[in-house]
Amino acid sequence: MTSKDIPAFMLVSLLITVIQWFYRLRHAPKKERAAYLSILALCWILAISLVINPRLPGPSQLVNYLFHPLGQLLEH
Repeated sequence: MTSKDIPAFMLVSLLITVIQWFYRLRHAPKKERAAYLSILALCWILAISLVINPRLPGPSQLVNYLFHPLGQLLEH
C-alpha cells in the first residue's frame, strides 16, 4: 500500500458516507448524525496513521495498556 492509495480510500469512504447520508441519515436525529460523523473521522485518522506508520499499536493494545493495572488489582 502506498501513499497514493490514501486518496482513493478516502474517496470511497466519502462516497459511502454520501450514500448513507442521503438514504439513511437524512431524517435521523442530530445526535445520531454527529455520532456517525465522529466515528467516521476517528476511523479516517486511525487509517491514515496506520498507513503512514504501520508499527503503531492497535486499539486492543491501548485497552490492554489502560486496564492491565486494574486487572492486576482485581486479581488480588
